[in-house]
Amino acid sequence: MTQSATPLENATPETPLTPAEIPPPPGRGGLVGKLGKAVRRPGHAVLVLSSMARGQYYRLKYRLLRRKVIIGKNFKVIGKLDIRGPGTVIFGDDCFVICTYIQPTTPWTHHPDAVIRFGNGVGLSGTRLGCRVSITVGNNTGLSDARIMDSDFHDARSNSTDRQNTEGANSPVVIGDNVWLGAGSMILKGVHIGDNAVVGAGSVVATNVPPNAIVFGNPARVIWNNAAPKPTT
Repeated sequence: MTQSATPLENATPETPLTPAEIPPPPGRGGLVGKLGKAVRRPGHAVLVLSSMARGQYYRLKYRLLRRKVIIGKNFKVIGKLDIRGPGTVIFGDDCFVICTYIQPTTPWTHHPDAVIRFGNGVGLSGTRLGCRVSITVGNNTGLSDARIMDSDFHDARSNSTDRQNTEGANSPVVIGDNVWLGAGSMILKGVHIGDNAVVGAGSVVATNVPPNAIVFGNPARVIWNNAAPKPTT
């Protein structure tokens, strides 16, 4: 039984290979490729390794503290991650935190039943979260130094003379997949943000944001829609 020739063996100047038939360079994407990249960019390699080590540090830290913190695979941290409160915080796989010690990322819960859940591939950069009920963030979403709250924390309509000791209304926040929250934006209680939406810097979001929308302002309003146009018949 004879073995047929490969496209590479049949290639001639008159019949060159198509792009799909060109084999990838040896080692590209594998261990050899990663080692080659590390040699070419040693500073980047050190940064990646240190962020992975710091991710493991936080995994061990909150396990030893017996906090209700669940961290997925390939967790990376640059800067300071400050998780507080009696509730549960869940990170999916491939999440990363990039911030400073002056402005840390702070997923805080304020009730034993509160749950903050990040999907896979979520990036956080100095993000502050305050959760009494539930904050859910979808896959591959980018959170800058935004503020996300599912509670008023204090009763804005109370006639009490001691407002600091009142209880505010609570409602879950849901942020979809592939969403981008711009710098300084604020997401208030009960808001649902659809997949692929963008919240502009400094926006205050008090109502739902449809999928693919770009919102901006205080209060935030839709200024653009990235939805793909429907095919004409």
